[in-house]
Amino acid sequence: MPSDPKALREQDLATLVAGIAQDTGTLVHQQIHLLRADLLAEARRAAGAAAAIAAGGGLLAAGGLLSGMMLAHALQSMVRLPLWACYGLVGGGLGATGVHLMRRGREQIASVQLLPPPETAKALQENAGWLKDQLTE
Repeated sequence: MPSDPKALREQDLATLVAGIAQDTGTLVHQQIHLLRADLLAEARRAAGAAAAIAAGGGLLAAGGLLSGMMLAHALQSMVRLPLWACYGLVGGGLGATGVHLMRRGREQIASVQLLPPPETAKALQENAGWLKDQLTE
């Protein structure tokens, strides 16, 4: 250990700079993990919304083909309307339900933010400001 005060100050400065560099590396590593976790959460939300849209479309198609035919014939036998009118009523009801499901899925997708989530962006800005302050002192 040097006994000269100037050499001691230089060693302390080097230790401080090394500590700051190590803390900065740790901070950046933690921010990357936070960003990755936020992006995965948003991707899961997007996948759920896409599944809702696909389910709505699938239900619209399957319901329009299978249940629609059955309901149209059942309606025609109950009210004695022409068969084409019964098909129109049943198809309109199933179509409205499918449109509702697709709109709901579209609204869910519109709320997804992939890059970067607001909390992560704010934390990154605060860390960049702190790092700048540390390096300019």
